[in-house]
Amino acid sequence: MRKVAHGTADIVGVVLSGATSMECECQLLESAEKGKVREGMLIIVKSQNRNILARISQIVPYNDFYTEGDAFSEPRRRGLPIPDDVARKYEICKMELLMELPRAEVRYPPAPGDPVVRLDPLKDVEQIFGVSSSQAGYVAYGTLVGYENLEVPLNVSNVTMHLAVFGVTGSGKSYNVGALIEKLVCIPTQNNEKVSYPMIIIDAHGDYTDYVEHVEKKNKLGEIGWIRRYVFPKAYENLEMRREGSLTQPIGINLDSISPRELAELIILYYKGTTEGSELSVEGINVLFENMAENGYESRHNIFVHHFDDLLTKLEQLEKEVISLPTKAAIARALQTFKSIEEKHNLLSVKSDLKEGVTFVDRITREGGIAILDFSADGAPGVDLKTKQFVMAYLATVLFEQFTNYKIRKEDRYLLFIIEEAQNFVPDKSYPIGMSLASNKLSAIATQGRKFGLSLCLISQRPSFVDRIVLSMCNTFFIHRVSPEDVYFVKNVTGGLPASIATRLTNLDTGDLILTGQMCPTPFPLLLHVRNSDRSVPHTIGRTDPISSLTKLRGLL
Repeated sequence: MRKVAHGTADIVGVVLSGATSMECECQLLESAEKGKVREGMLIIVKSQNRNILARISQIVPYNDFYTEGDAFSEPRRRGLPIPDDVARKYEICKMELLMELPRAEVRYPPAPGDPVVRLDPLKDVEQIFGVSSSQAGYVAYGTLVGYENLEVPLNVSNVTMHLAVFGVTGSGKSYNVGALIEKLVCIPTQNNEKVSYPMIIIDAHGDYTDYVEHVEKKNKLGEIGWIRRYVFPKAYENLEMRREGSLTQPIGINLDSISPRELAELIILYYKGTTEGSELSVEGINVLFENMAENGYESRHNIFVHHFDDLLTKLEQLEKEVISLPTKAAIARALQTFKSIEEKHNLLSVKSDLKEGVTFVDRITREGGIAILDFSADGAPGVDLKTKQFVMAYLATVLFEQFTNYKIRKEDRYLLFIIEEAQNFVPDKSYPIGMSLASNKLSAIATQGRKFGLSLCLISQRPSFVDRIVLSMCNTFFIHRVSPEDVYFVKNVTGGLPASIATRLTNLDTGDLILTGQMCPTPFPLLLHVRNSDRSVPHTIGRTDPISSLTKLRGLL
């Protein structure tokens, strides 16, 4: 194969006539045919003194003896042998032209006969990405599809612009998010040191509890200050959760961390699922709290834990001019329903550092901690979605208020709030649950959090069921294989994807993903593959062996 002045890169083909400044075709050399280059790979078109970066969008094989209506139609019909060895055979490669290196717009098409060469990872990468994967503030995440060891640098500074991760079950979504977490706990700095990004993770299926077990076994996890798993109090009653050396703690709520007005709205939301048409009830509960405070009951939290009967008594005593009788009845029902978060789940009386609110947020951001709230069947046995939403609303409220205070004090703090099954907490109107107790605060974080270092990472199997306004605030997307019903939505919410990328949305291999947005080191989407070696902690959740289990049950072993 002929060499060109491009390091050790080899020619794979030559440009054909008809090129534009946006796309071109080349005929592959024989040595590059039969899978030696693949769709989605990046290559270089050398045109005069320019190096044009291109992506292979389609490869089309041709054979003169296998075309519709040719002279061999009848022999093929009869199953007779075709003299294939004397036929003209070739492969045409269609390419989209991305940019001139280093980082300039393609304003003139390549010429017929220009060579197309393989990407040289040693010489081309820094021109393409603009940085190296070891540069301060960047982490290497996965490899470029088609290049086994060509790692892609992500700009960690742009985590603040919010992230979204899409992918159906089995697409490798949770595994790849774990790989991203492992990168974010080991970020290189200007001083050749490494730091960890603070994170709170809402773990819907127990996918990230492997990291807690890893540290419990005295293993190191990057530069984290600490890691803890939080479960609902009923799960914590399991002795296994409280064994010596366990990093598991119970989830607890402190109602005093929520303003009276917001708590009144949450109580009605918990009761009815909406505040529409319940303005008088919300205002009445707020007035009730004010009256309780005037009578010495200043802690709303203690009222619900120790003085709930006094609360109901005060409600009855209030004049009908203050709260009408029908509104009183509605408020009483709402308060009784809300009290179930304690009666059923012990969320108010349990001892938990999550109840410390401001102190908890201060500690996790200062110390580079990771808090994993386990909402799986193990961590939240028998807990309904409404109660999980309330915990989310509590967390989102505490985070938003504290980060607002950091901003006012001109104090830089950062935290990534990772939310699995995001459609359950910021649902679109088309999603069956319709309403979430946490929607308003999470929406506020989405629209304002980037200004003061509080970031969202929304993960969903069905992105079209996530609130569209909240998703529009996300500026980096990690897109795995998605459902056909979500293709149109994904293309729209990401601001559009090239046709060569968009056609892959429903058939990406497990572990492959499309990266686009602010953390991406290029102004165009990339196809990445996350390798097994990109995670140091095995992903054990979801592993099954049905055949062995069924065999044992049948008594065949």
